[in-house]
Amino acid sequence: MDWTYFFIISAVASTFFLSLGPILYHRYLGDADSTYDSSTIIAGNIRLRPRIKLVCGNLENIPCDVCKLFVVGLRALVGRQAPEADIVKFAIEICKTFHIEDERVCQGIVRMFKDEFVGVIEKLVLSPEEACGLVVGETCGNPYDPEVMWNITLPNVPKPPVKPHVLPQPGSPILRILHLTDIHIDTQYLAGASADCGEPLCCRIGDKMTTGAMAAGKWGSLNNCDLPYVTLQSLFEYLRSIKDQFDYVVFTGDLPAHNVWNQSRSDITGAMELVTKMFLTYLPGKQVYNTLGNHESAPVNSFPPSYITGNDAETWLYNETAKLWKNWLPADTMKDIKRAGYYTTMIQQGLRLVSLNMNFCNNQNWWLLINTTDPMGQLSWLMNVLQKAEDNKEKVHIIGHIVPGGGSCLKAWSWNYYKVINRYESTVTAQFFGHVHSEMFTMFYDDVQFKRPTSVLYAPGSVTTFSDLNPGFRIYEVDGHYNGSSWYPLNYQNYYLNLTKVNKDNTPVWEPEYNAKADLGLKSLYPEDWDDLIHRFKTNDTLFQRYYRYTQKLATKAICGTDCKSSLLCDLKSGRSHDNANLCKNITGYW
Repeated sequence: MDWTYFFIISAVASTFFLSLGPILYHRYLGDADSTYDSSTIIAGNIRLRPRIKLVCGNLENIPCDVCKLFVVGLRALVGRQAPEADIVKFAIEICKTFHIEDERVCQGIVRMFKDEFVGVIEKLVLSPEEACGLVVGETCGNPYDPEVMWNITLPNVPKPPVKPHVLPQPGSPILRILHLTDIHIDTQYLAGASADCGEPLCCRIGDKMTTGAMAAGKWGSLNNCDLPYVTLQSLFEYLRSIKDQFDYVVFTGDLPAHNVWNQSRSDITGAMELVTKMFLTYLPGKQVYNTLGNHESAPVNSFPPSYITGNDAETWLYNETAKLWKNWLPADTMKDIKRAGYYTTMIQQGLRLVSLNMNFCNNQNWWLLINTTDPMGQLSWLMNVLQKAEDNKEKVHIIGHIVPGGGSCLKAWSWNYYKVINRYESTVTAQFFGHVHSEMFTMFYDDVQFKRPTSVLYAPGSVTTFSDLNPGFRIYEVDGHYNGSSWYPLNYQNYYLNLTKVNKDNTPVWEPEYNAKADLGLKSLYPEDWDDLIHRFKTNDTLFQRYYRYTQKLATKAICGTDCKSSLLCDLKSGRSHDNANLCKNITGYW
């Protein structure tokens, strides 16, 4: 490397880049500077802050200027065809200098992502401000390119009149669905290892052994630790004992652990094969419907569209996914799974399932920076599936991983999905998602006045303990198979494992946590009931605090204060991302 690199950066960077550039230049030239203290750097308006947990999936805490520095520097290096070693050193230095992670994690994550960094930058047409606006958030920059905020065209078919919801007659058939999500099995979990290791994931082989409160428990830890195998085995043993209480299973993604800085493709497929074997062993004959999570790839979040070929292509994952999912799915689903990881199939007469690959809305999937417009045509495909379902008088349950209303979903994708759900509100009767490890629901409203509730999205909470959570799962009761069934959820029961108790008694007891109707005072589970619950939360703080504990799977007795409450209420109302101004304006007193 020579001084050309420094002058390229200096020519295009802000005062921030100018002040930091020489330090970075000398350091990854290998010039040790014993007087340099990274903790005292103040560059531009960015002060170094406590470590940012980047690698577990979210970049939104990264300072905007750091993101821009990275894009500018990477583009300059790639543009001048710098050696791979220089690109790696630059990225590691950014990671270390701004305390994104410690040196070991920085080195691991950069080496895993280097091919994706280069592949995206070579094709990127967005400016650093625009790219960082998509990845970090709109406060970092708004794209001017109209294709970034794209729109799909709905079919030219009038929307059927919306009919009032009517509860089924007593004694009507009931369908029961087991919902599992975010298992994050850690085969390297080690009881007695430190739960405070200073890295994104702890309680693992190689971490310091300790005793007391910070020692990893045998059955799991209320800290930044994933699920030990013994606890997953206990869960499946319990599910086998209650197998008559559910008809089929939906699993909404994320099997591997959070050690994303040193994972391989074989680690990913190994986790997928392990859990598939457990389903087949403990629940033989039970249908399982899966969806892909953002951790089902190596590197994490990396789901390139099909125009990315060669070693970076996602063919390896989709082929493995099809091989495992064919245990439960018909042959006509395999083509879409092998092409893009999504599919549709009939559950039974009158009820269709759609499994989405939500990584095509993931703002941490950097391949989408090349072109964000309806990646792999998934939303257009969904719209066509729903139109055919409407024509055939079918109802549809949608499963996916990343919730479309969260900050992790790209704005244009989320807003178009919201539009599709509103158009087909009489067809889509349930949405089952994951990704958020705490329990939650999310509302969808009409997209004109944002007042009339149209749909509800459910996330039951994770099986993993990451972070500071008890393990849990959910069983829904759904309007069942009969002529005129709504196929709507009617109630649900959450279950959990009390980690504090099991680590003390060494006897796992999976027990009921709460019942939606009984413990939240719901008359039914239609969209209007959940909307009414949010209004009650605003005035009945006792009820709200009870629900807040449920979101944590009873892992905390802490009170959710004013800021916490306003944020959570807004999340519950936000079925589409980046739109608090419309969706949360009627909770101004708390926002």
